[in-house]
Amino acid sequence: MKLDWRQRILYIAALGMDGCWLYALLTLLGMKVAGGYLSVLGILLLYPVAFLFNWLLRPLRWPRACLRSVSWLAWAVSMLLMIKVQVFGHLPLSDPAWLLSIPHSIAQVIYTFRPELLILISTGVLWWLGQRLANLSVNFVALVSKFQFGLLILAFTFLIAPPLEVTLNGQVPITLAFFLFALLGISVAHALEGTSWLSGLNQGHWGGLLLFSISLILILGLLISVVITPDLLQFIVEAAKWVWGLITRAIAFIISLFPAPEPASIGPLPKESMPPPPEEPDWPKLLRMPESVRSGLRIGWTVMVVSFLLFALWRVSSEIFRWLRRKLTGMSGAEFEPLPGAFRADLLGLLKRILSRLLRLRLLLRKRVKAGAVLPEVASVRQIYRQLLRWAAAGGHSRLVSQTPHEYCCALSGLLPEAQSDLDLITQQYVLTRYGAWLPTEGELDQLSQAWHKVKQNNLKRIN
Repeated sequence: MKLDWRQRILYIAALGMDGCWLYALLTLLGMKVAGGYLSVLGILLLYPVAFLFNWLLRPLRWPRACLRSVSWLAWAVSMLLMIKVQVFGHLPLSDPAWLLSIPHSIAQVIYTFRPELLILISTGVLWWLGQRLANLSVNFVALVSKFQFGLLILAFTFLIAPPLEVTLNGQVPITLAFFLFALLGISVAHALEGTSWLSGLNQGHWGGLLLFSISLILILGLLISVVITPDLLQFIVEAAKWVWGLITRAIAFIISLFPAPEPASIGPLPKESMPPPPEEPDWPKLLRMPESVRSGLRIGWTVMVVSFLLFALWRVSSEIFRWLRRKLTGMSGAEFEPLPGAFRADLLGLLKRILSRLLRLRLLLRKRVKAGAVLPEVASVRQIYRQLLRWAAAGGHSRLVSQTPHEYCCALSGLLPEAQSDLDLITQQYVLTRYGAWLPTEGELDQLSQAWHKVKQNNLKRIN
């Protein structure tokens, strides 16, 4: 499959974003596990190799299981060569010691984490990422998801490096390169979808504007990195400590103004009344785990909690972005009126969707709520609007979940321009009764019924 230059930019941007956070994370793990003697760039080179290898397998008409087997067989060979070159370069190729080091490192994972195991896991993750990218259609949504996930991993890596006593060099270049690839890929993907101003009259100038924006962001990032130095941060920390010291001294001075309570005297208890300390039974000693098992469980618990937090942040940001994008789609040329309570209803709906997808509690969130008494006038307006929705859905033009009543009215008016005034009347009265405290009169209900009768006389073309 041949790609044009714009699609190649999308894949390069995806590789670049993943490469930045992978380099930072592998550097941290390599410093902690192997003392920094492993070549992170050599390990990271396996990512584009995996992408190209799986990309070349795509045109083959083999079964999927066969293609996966060939791909992972290539990973096994690459992983073994990586361990041989990086860890056991001094041993000859015929020496089986470097092959046996892999099962030995797995068996000793409870006591120590050896570099061979790090290479085994990291190369497996890199190969899976390359395989996934080769079979993925890189578009705007995919690049935004990669940007969100990569930004979380970068922030997490930079935050835990100081507590682990690991010095990561090149944090600023890594971050700038990550944002460079992200801005380039996301902007090109947005332009390819043809939904932005980049596909309009300014299409011929978007390249220069894009390069100028990226250059400006990079220059500002470099200036900020130059201005915000460790000395400046230390000065800010010392100033904060000084202010906090003033606050504590002021609180202590205010407390000293009040008289101190007199201490109550308690006589010594007689020795005869003090109960002897209880003896510890022998059976809890049998249930105590060894220290090696406890350390392994602590590591597993930490990894699980961190993974859950990262997944939760990624899901929340993805849902927020998907909601915003759905709200911004199809708004060109439409006029909308502010509805009281509409934003609150949308926000509550967004939070419910996030909780239901994050915690998988859709059944719990769908509790039935007893509906209050509805006035006859309001019920009549809602009934007519429901009939309009069913009539339009029968013609193949159902109302989308993301559409407001006015958006849906604009869509129907484009299909039935002769019934635009009647559709506007039905929509306007429904909005007033649904979101406001307005009650229609008998005359207005008659007008609404006549408008609905006129709309039904039109022929709405069915979509196949």
